[in-house]
Amino acid sequence: MNLQNNFIVSAPNIMMGKPVISGTRITVELILEKLADGEKIEPKG
Repeated sequence: MNLQNNFIVSAPNIMMGKPVISGTRITVELILEKLADGEKIEPKG
């Protein structure tokens, strides 16, 4: 799978190498934990 945009990135100097949303320090792990706890994703706008 080749995506033109990398929405999830990982770098050793950002959050100890954990996968994060590009341009943020929001970890994929945090998002998955929130979803597992029942939080919902609501679009902006």
